Amino acid sequence: MTGPLQLTFVTSAVDAKTLPNSPAEVAVVGRSNVGKSSLINALANHKQLARVSKTPGRTQLINL
Repeated sequence: MTGPLQLTFVTSAVDAKTLPNSPAEVAVVGRSNVGKSSLINALANHKQLARVSKTPGRTQLINL
C-alpha cells in the first residue's frame, strides 16, 4: 500500500449549479453516520479534512 492520498479542500457548494468544472469526480455515498467522512479522513491521513459528527445529517454541503 502507498502512503496517504494528497487531498485538499477546494470549496463547499449548496447545489450542483455552483460546483466548479473538473475532469473527474469521485462520490462517497451512504446513509447518515456510516463513516463516509471518516473514510475520507482516513484515506488522506488527516483528522479534519472532512467534518465528522456524532449527530446524523451534519454534512449538508457538497465539499470539494
